Amino acid sequence: MSNILRMILSSILLFSGILVIWVSVFGVFRFRFVMNRMQSAAMIDTLGLFLILTGLMVVSGELSVILKLVLILLFQWVGSPIASHMVGRLEVSVDPDLREHVVFERHEEDT
Repeated sequence: MSNILRMILSSILLFSGILVIWVSVFGVFRFRFVMNRMQSAAMIDTLGLFLILTGLMVVSGELSVILKLVLILLFQWVGSPIASHMVGRLEVSVDPDLREHVVFERHEEDT
C-alpha cells in the first residue's frame, strides 16, 4: 500500500511540474518584452524544478538520492536569481525604449 501511495504522490508532483514548465515555456515564447520573459522563465527554475525534483525524491526513497536532489535544487535556487539579475541589468542598460515597455508609477511622496 505504501508503494502505491508513493507512486500516486510522485505522479501528481511530476505531472504538476511538467504542467508548470509547459505553461512557462509558452509564456517565454508568447511575451515580447525581456522582463516578462524572465518572469516566465523564473517559474521554470523555481516551481517547475521544485515539483519535479520533489516527485523524484518521493519515488526514489533513498537518502543519498534525496540529498543529491536537494543539493541540485539549492544550487539552482542560488544561481538562477543571480543570472536573472544580470540579464535584467543588461536589458535596462541597453534598451533605449525601456519607458515604452515599463510603466513607472509616481507616488505622492516623490513630487
